[in-house]
Amino acid sequence: MAPSTVPLGYYIWKRLASLGIEHVFGVPGDFNLTLLDQIYDVPELTWIGTCNELNGAYAADGYARIKGNPAALLTTYGVGELSAMNGVAGAMAEHAGMIHLVGMTSRPIQKAKALIHHTMYPEMDHAIYIGMSEPVRKTYAYLMDDSTMAEEIDRVLIEGVKSRLPVFIYIPLDIVSVQLDATRLETPLDTTIKNESTDVEDEIVKSTLELIKSAAKPAVLADVLTIRHKGRDLMRELVDLTHFQSFSTPLSKGVIDETLPTYGGVYNGIASFPGVADAVHASDLVLNIGPLLSDSNTGGFTRFIKDEHLVYLGHEYCQVQGKKYDGVHLLPVLKKLVEELKKDTGKYNIPRSPKSTKIEVPILSNLKSGKIEQSYTWQRLGKFLKPNDIILAESGTAQFGMPDATFPPNSQFITQIFWSSIGYTVGACLGALVAAKELKHPGRVVLIVGEGSLQMTVQEIGSYIRYGFKPIIFVINNNGYSIERAINGPKQKYNDVSMLWDHQKMLEFFGARQETGIASKSYRCETVEELEKVLTDEDFNSTNSIQLCEIVMDQFDYPWRLTRQLELARARLAGKQIDQNGIVGE
Repeated sequence: MAPSTVPLGYYIWKRLASLGIEHVFGVPGDFNLTLLDQIYDVPELTWIGTCNELNGAYAADGYARIKGNPAALLTTYGVGELSAMNGVAGAMAEHAGMIHLVGMTSRPIQKAKALIHHTMYPEMDHAIYIGMSEPVRKTYAYLMDDSTMAEEIDRVLIEGVKSRLPVFIYIPLDIVSVQLDATRLETPLDTTIKNESTDVEDEIVKSTLELIKSAAKPAVLADVLTIRHKGRDLMRELVDLTHFQSFSTPLSKGVIDETLPTYGGVYNGIASFPGVADAVHASDLVLNIGPLLSDSNTGGFTRFIKDEHLVYLGHEYCQVQGKKYDGVHLLPVLKKLVEELKKDTGKYNIPRSPKSTKIEVPILSNLKSGKIEQSYTWQRLGKFLKPNDIILAESGTAQFGMPDATFPPNSQFITQIFWSSIGYTVGACLGALVAAKELKHPGRVVLIVGEGSLQMTVQEIGSYIRYGFKPIIFVINNNGYSIERAINGPKQKYNDVSMLWDHQKMLEFFGARQETGIASKSYRCETVEELEKVLTDEDFNSTNSIQLCEIVMDQFDYPWRLTRQLELARARLAGKQIDQNGIVGE
């Protein structure tokens, strides 16, 4: 006979497993250890200990982006939860779902306001840190009342899945063994996205269909929140169904198959390849799905799409031309739109041939020899990629350079160009590796990180090796913070980092060496010839072992997209006008 009650810790872990979570990231601490003990009673879950809480949050973020489910992060009271907060904030900004469990002091200790470790002063309210996390969460549960604990856990988990934003559950030390109703676990959590009014959905769809019928030059602009809010497959179906010219953004690169004849490129306002912005701005109907309108995702706010040509399907509201529908989520609307188009393709004249020719990607460099340059590197790395690869591009020159590359089919791209916390991808790569393993993903995981960013979070490479993962790591060694040099102070010492590190010995130091039986290979490339030799090496292209390729470039060499966006930002700061043709004066 099944037990009528289960311990709270077991209840939480079972609920997380029911959401499709298979691994939990974090760092043990004395206030979460008894909770951690109970994870071993749930065989569906595996603990992944990270080197610190910040990296744990980054790993959870990367996991969520690849798995498509919110990730689970566990930290301890005060020092742990606060250390993770920057990583949680990045997940908040870029909608990478995260369930953050925090082990707290016991309820009697909280009532006594004891001056226990991880508090700061006498008579301190032990719940003070809950207030600190308020700006970086959707909601939270503070589990103090036995009678409502199960209900509160379920409420927060549902909200976390639906919103794709971080949620917190605060768990006092003494409640882990509190008995909860086991029968609740028999009822799955309802995480379905539903809008309040189906009539409003129908109105949006009907208006959009009428615009599709009459449009002479329609386009699809698929942004990153399409991916985060589980609309990627529907969006791809829309593109395949209509053959409308389609575009991605810097954050959503890879969302559309870039080998399709209808793919138009990465739209980043007027900081786009020639012809891309012109094509978007000339469209008489832009289906903009899942927008995230940050500065670095819009070419410094240089989107020039007129409202009368715009259908905006977002996670908080939708808009058809000038009419806004607050509180309407894109997912049910997109689903209905695709279904209606499929019912009668002839009525909407789809699929239709684009009236514009395919926008060709310009070749930025024909380097065959000599020193490696930014203009050569990114498109060459694009040719190195294979279908199904997961690519992580670090904040800095990598995230502004990789949009130049053409990705093969079924690529997945992780970058953090909005939150832009340097060092993010090293932790996120661990999460991506774990998610790829769960999904039995057939592609490689390729990490591209600058040597300055690497110094922030390098220790998590040890976790790759510890857990048996074999990513390909490119270290862009350009002698300091080149992105900061481009912004200000190119020769200022504050943009320097230690250049005493030996990246060629790094994998060995972290454990991949002969005596451990873990193979690794490392390469250093200062010339085009050296890099070509590595990129065409059959073994390096494989995932037989963890491998590192250090690419040396000049510290004052910047990707053109970075330079262009900075020009636009400086012009705006100087009060100059910017239109779709560029900077036009005062």
